[in-house]
Amino acid sequence: MQMPPRSNKTDAVMRLLTGKKTTAKNPILDSGFKEEKITSRTPPKSDGTEIDIAGELVSEFLPQVLERFHCCRCPVCYAEAMSDALAKAPTVKIRINSKDDLRQAEAIKAKSRREILTILIRLAIKRRRLKKHEKT
Repeated sequence: MQMPPRSNKTDAVMRLLTGKKTTAKNPILDSGFKEEKITSRTPPKSDGTEIDIAGELVSEFLPQVLERFHCCRCPVCYAEAMSDALAKAPTVKIRINSKDDLRQAEAIKAKSRREILTILIRLAIKRRRLKKHEKT
């Protein structure tokens, strides 16, 4: 089996791409370099799960509020309403590592419930005035 002729074009191209005179580590040819780059870009493993309490409350109550105020619930309008609600709701994130953190998250969720509902109701009243989509 005969090997294809070697070309120096790869080195020249890599010098153009990187702007360096030499290409000691060629990502096209060196698989070890590829693995090193891939693993260096992966985020470190976190300890615990971070939850967005406001996001959970919005996703829980938004369908009910839109239905109650007779707002359009087509996918486009629902996505717009979700986006607006998440933008107006205060971001409350908490990292859960233990049962104590989970209890604290539930307490914060109970305190934030009224504020999120107020935001959603105001949003629904504004959205109620928008023209509804005709189903064809």
